[in-house]
Amino acid sequence: MNLKEKLDKIDVDIQNGLKHKSADRLRNLINLNPNDLELWNRLAELYYQSGFLASAGKYWILTPQTQDKIKQCVEIYEKSVNHSGNRILQDITYRGDKSKLSEYGQRKLSELEQDSKKNSKYVPTFSPILNKQKKKTKITKRTFGERIIEILIIGLLTSIPIFVIIGIYTVSKWL
Repeated sequence: MNLKEKLDKIDVDIQNGLKHKSADRLRNLINLNPNDLELWNRLAELYYQSGFLASAGKYWILTPQTQDKIKQCVEIYEKSVNHSGNRILQDITYRGDKSKLSEYGQRKLSELEQDSKKNSKYVPTFSPILNKQKKKTKITKRTFGERIIEILIIGLLTSIPIFVIIGIYTVSKWL
């Protein structure tokens, strides 16, 4: 499924009232496509419409604050984490290429990194998530000879207890 089909599916889920599921799908898409800020904005807008202003601010933090709602949500989010650059960096876990961000996003990320280094002497970094395809397990077919050997072994193992029972019965008859 390509990105457009996934986004269409997310839109259908939102229309059907499955906002939590849509948010999960958008977060997964963000992990796979961290440089696509449109995904970040869609998730932020979903949270905003659902009334989760702090979560909306978390995903709008790298977006230029051109609208009052974006500015309000970012302020609420920053206040909720005590303006901690380290905490914000850990929350947003930006795994993309910083050079592909807008000028505002690059500046904001640099400010957060400087604040984190100054206050906690640590700057969290996150490596990109690689989209590895799952390996399909190979189903090997057994040859005719292997099947015969398997049948013989099973037959031998089931005949041993039968012979033991017959032997015990025969010995008890002699006595």
